[in-house]
Amino acid sequence: MAISRRQFLKRSAASAAALSAFGPRLRWLPGTGVSYAGGPANAIVVFVQLYGGNDGLNTVYPVSGAQRTKYAQFRPTLKLPSINGEMTPWVTEGFGSSTVLSIGANVNGSTYGLHPAMGALHGLYQAGKVAVVNGVHYPWADHSHFRSEAIWYTVDPLGSSGQGWFGKYLDLAGFTPTQVPAIMLGDSLNPTFTPAQTSLFAFDRLSELRFPAAGGETLLKQATFRDLYDESDDLNPSVYPELVKIGQTGLATIDNIQDYYKVGDGLGNAGKVEALLLDGGGEYDGDNPLVYDSPLNATTNPVLTDMRLARDLKHVAATIRSNIGARFFHVAIGGFDSHSNQEQGFFHSYLLQEVSESIAAFYGELDQTVSLPGGYSGYLTGNLASQVLIVTFSEFGRTIRQNAYNPGPAGTDHATSSPQFVIGGPVIGGQQYGAYPLLDNPGSENEDDLRMTYDFRDFFGTILARWLNVSVTDIGPGAGKIFPATPTADSDGNDYVAFTPIGFLPP
Repeated sequence: MAISRRQFLKRSAASAAALSAFGPRLRWLPGTGVSYAGGPANAIVVFVQLYGGNDGLNTVYPVSGAQRTKYAQFRPTLKLPSINGEMTPWVTEGFGSSTVLSIGANVNGSTYGLHPAMGALHGLYQAGKVAVVNGVHYPWADHSHFRSEAIWYTVDPLGSSGQGWFGKYLDLAGFTPTQVPAIMLGDSLNPTFTPAQTSLFAFDRLSELRFPAAGGETLLKQATFRDLYDESDDLNPSVYPELVKIGQTGLATIDNIQDYYKVGDGLGNAGKVEALLLDGGGEYDGDNPLVYDSPLNATTNPVLTDMRLARDLKHVAATIRSNIGARFFHVAIGGFDSHSNQEQGFFHSYLLQEVSESIAAFYGELDQTVSLPGGYSGYLTGNLASQVLIVTFSEFGRTIRQNAYNPGPAGTDHATSSPQFVIGGPVIGGQQYGAYPLLDNPGSENEDDLRMTYDFRDFFGTILARWLNVSVTDIGPGAGKIFPATPTADSDGNDYVAFTPIGFLPP
């Protein structure tokens, strides 16, 4: 349809203004343009980010052996239990298990355990559903929150490409600009996923995913805006690239938003995600349980009450079961920058309890067949545990030594490597992968830095190659690949010139 220059400019301005008014932050950004047949059609990945730099040494810690001796020396008041009798403070506080949460011996000769507050995750570990991957980090470690976060998003320690590594995957997998394969629970897009030529949703509450139109003409207004976006999308991209992007993201919004949140009459089977969450007061928050029996419902599992991470994972579960095309998710929990008062009032314990209980409940939700009320159609009601991987990451670990000796003020500072978890039905779990870095052999530049066992590109690359079926040729490392190389070794001899998968997933 031909339009005049004045009509074009006015309508494009209206289109841009409407897009900026939407609750979700949605973008279309140019990618590689490479077409690639993606991995298994039902493969799902959920990233759980721990903002602030989680203390990995008190998440997976030495229980016995030579490393326990060093640990007790370096952390006289922050050290965790080595025998069952020392669990009493956590039991009294209500964390559960009275026994040390052992995960067995490491190849370094010492035995290790999970933090006393992580009983729920330990149960999954014992069931063979959790892999502990030790010493994950990158060469040329940076101790700045902002720089290290950016490095984890781009997996590029020495560069500044600004391209999220998973965004590169989304482009390689061939998702179109009007699809929405990835969802972020939060107030902004996570850079791990951007730029990508496909569209992305980010929302803090499900009720934000609504068309910004009052009154009874929602459908008419949506149709009008869709026409504007469609006209913008039909323009010559070499002449009007930004307007074409606006048109494509607008179409993605209009065509997908009603799958999540239904506003207005005559929308048929819209609002599929919303329909799985009971609306107690008109807004979707932590009090909205799933309409069926679920470990994620606080009525079933009271420990989850007021846990934001569990609330977000409930939305992820509802989206997965709604079967509306989203397969990749990002959720997060903050507060891990524990420079002081790390265990005053069990601060770090409560954070790790939230991580443990929320992830375990989410896995339990997927590891069941659900029964929906009458009138529901098109949902995935079967056991989905075999389709989902849950992956943790944090920008860095904490120092080997605590930074004060009084129990109250004691904390830990920014450091380097830490263990990460991979959870799911396909995981070869119930075991540790890699040597836990030795406390008495720290990094050469800082006596409080744990050395690296695994490069984060091998950690993430294992998921790409063995779960999402990405060719090793496309993974790289190298120019034009998902992963850049780091050919120059740091002071500890760490570089990255070849991808080597880790055994937590079957080949």
